[in-house]
Amino acid sequence: METSIQIAPNLAAVLLMLLGGAALLFPKTMAAFVGLSPIAPVGVSEIRSTLGSFFLGLGAACLWLQSTDAFTVLGVASLVAAAVRLISSIVDRSVTLKNIGGVVAEACLGALFLLSWMWQA
Repeated sequence: METSIQIAPNLAAVLLMLLGGAALLFPKTMAAFVGLSPIAPVGVSEIRSTLGSFFLGLGAACLWLQSTDAFTVLGVASLVAAAVRLISSIVDRSVTLKNIGGVVAEACLGALFLLSWMWQA
């Protein structure tokens, strides 16, 4: 059990880095997957930096620091993203399988990150 709890936040960090790497290497594909479309080269750069390197850097920082605080920040941010996506889906009348999948994915990432709290127990 203890090993799983130690692995879980690190797994979440690696998954976040994979998402970031995919956005960095395949910005148009990742943008299209989430319903975005860059209309100019600067849009592609924005996707690479915001969805790509930002996620990559956050995940890498967690792996490097191995800090409950760092994992907690990403856990809370992921849970807030899940909540906002859920509310937005309802308010914007865009309850789709893709949005529901996003809510589940963000909530699961958040939960994995927050398992770092168990390190102190």
